[in-house]
Amino acid sequence: MKTFLKICCVLITASHLSCEDYLTQESPSIFTERRAFSNLDFAKQAVLAVYNDISSQNAYGRFLNDMDADSDIEFKTAESTSALHAISHHDATDVTQYLDAIWTTLYGTIEKANICIDNLPVSEIWTDRSSAAEARYLYGEAVALRAYCYHLLIRHWGDVPFVTVSTQGNSDFYPPKVDRDSIYESIIKDLEEVTDYVPWMGSTISTQTTERINKGFVKGLRARLALHYAGFSLRNGTFETRRGRNWQAYYEIARQECQEIIESGQHRLNPSFENIWKTICAYGMDLSYKEVFFEFAFGKFDVGYMGTNYYGMSHNTNDPKYGRASSTIKSSFVYYYSFDPADARRDVSIEVYNYGSSGANLGMQVINTNNGYTQWDLCKYRKSWIVPLMGAEATNGTGVNKAVMRYSDVLLMYAEAENQLNGPTASAKEALATVRRRAFPAGEWPLKVDAYIDSVASDEASFFAALVNERAWELSAESIRKADLVRWNLLGPKVREMKEEARKIVYDDPEYQHLVPNYVFWKRAADPEYLDVLNPDYRLPGTAIEGYTRAAWLPLMTEANKNTLLNSVYARILSGYDESKNNHLYPIHASVISASRGSLNNNQLP
Repeated sequence: MKTFLKICCVLITASHLSCEDYLTQESPSIFTERRAFSNLDFAKQAVLAVYNDISSQNAYGRFLNDMDADSDIEFKTAESTSALHAISHHDATDVTQYLDAIWTTLYGTIEKANICIDNLPVSEIWTDRSSAAEARYLYGEAVALRAYCYHLLIRHWGDVPFVTVSTQGNSDFYPPKVDRDSIYESIIKDLEEVTDYVPWMGSTISTQTTERINKGFVKGLRARLALHYAGFSLRNGTFETRRGRNWQAYYEIARQECQEIIESGQHRLNPSFENIWKTICAYGMDLSYKEVFFEFAFGKFDVGYMGTNYYGMSHNTNDPKYGRASSTIKSSFVYYYSFDPADARRDVSIEVYNYGSSGANLGMQVINTNNGYTQWDLCKYRKSWIVPLMGAEATNGTGVNKAVMRYSDVLLMYAEAENQLNGPTASAKEALATVRRRAFPAGEWPLKVDAYIDSVASDEASFFAALVNERAWELSAESIRKADLVRWNLLGPKVREMKEEARKIVYDDPEYQHLVPNYVFWKRAADPEYLDVLNPDYRLPGTAIEGYTRAAWLPLMTEANKNTLLNSVYARILSGYDESKNNHLYPIHASVISASRGSLNNNQLP
């Protein structure tokens, strides 16, 4: 929840800014740029306004979550009859609503960042001894936020216009697309140059928060961008899927940045995976372990639909205790049963129950067999963990922040880059082991950590496959999975694999009979926000157990429900995606193309 200075969206734009510029927003102000940046407080307000745009409804407040949906563990189950469902399923066209708003918001954010980047180094506060360090910190924040926006644009549209200075009277108001490799090379270099400007989390008063960028995030973002550059993407015009032109060198950048974060000792894993999410949902932040590097901040009752509404446990109706019903993005029983039953992350990330809001259904209940098992929710973000509870029946904005990067991600990025460069070395295995030790009780480490890692570290390919799985178990609902699958060139194959495994489970394939019960036995716990499910992952022979309700489980779904789930609901996932074309990029909206006066087109669409 937003705890930093109340954002005063003062935009310091020059009076000659053209309203026809399709990359910028009109934002008149009584302040000149020189006056604004001569004052540290005004300069800070200008940078905080850049943060504000990233968490607006047109960005991660809402719409970008739809673009990040539809992978093997996160997806929408509704048809593409609304714009946002069409976006998730890649059924969008160049006139689909919201694509223009997302594009314009990201470029408006970049313009605000560019104003800060242009003005801070020539301001009085840059040279004043009392404010110089803070001015450089603000500069580094603006550079990082700009880099993050370009990363989002490249992820979703491929080659895009690249503007690195604020709009002036002689600016090219209609810049063409620039090859994404060049953009990545530039912004990765920018991040390196500002690393020393940005302090570690907690080292200054202004970094006693997860809501502002810190050195760990700058270095981690540089690693993330390097891995995306080194990974695969569909290329404009040629429609080939290939890596960045200097991809090997960028694996080394990713490895080095992650190694420096690890060796710094500034960040650690929170010993409790559940506590990470309980803290975030309760509007807290952990400055002891500093596992969460950075969060997008949201205000309670803001219009945005973040956190618990997109990636939260379902509440069947609007509820006076928990607010608006949710959630929007679903998962599947395949993801649930992919976990080792002893893995503590499973029951934090996804559950076998949801929340009934009235009458006999008040409180937690197992997922209903009659709904075709489409209601499996990712539930790191839970309204029952919000403190205080929402207490408003139709409230959308929970104010729960969005975790953008965690230390576990850095450990896994390190293991991936090290493996790509040198194979499954001891340091790569230790990074993976560190993540898995938190997931299992210490008594399980010999088998679940040591033996497991030895079994998957026979060569580079098998270790990479293990990392693909580990990132799914660790990072669901964090807007990472789809982007990971794209850069690995695995989006289509992993979604197909999920659907194939779903068919095996519901048709009681022997491969799953030891893990998937035909009946589950459950009862409400003393705490009504929890459920006692006796056997979620093994079979019991009894037909009745005193005190428990018996529910038919996945293999006993009706044939009609199986057909609906497998051939209708799951068929909607990536329904507009053609694996043979790898058309993971989105169309630029027709209004944006029209406003560009011929400089833009949709040559990224095969």
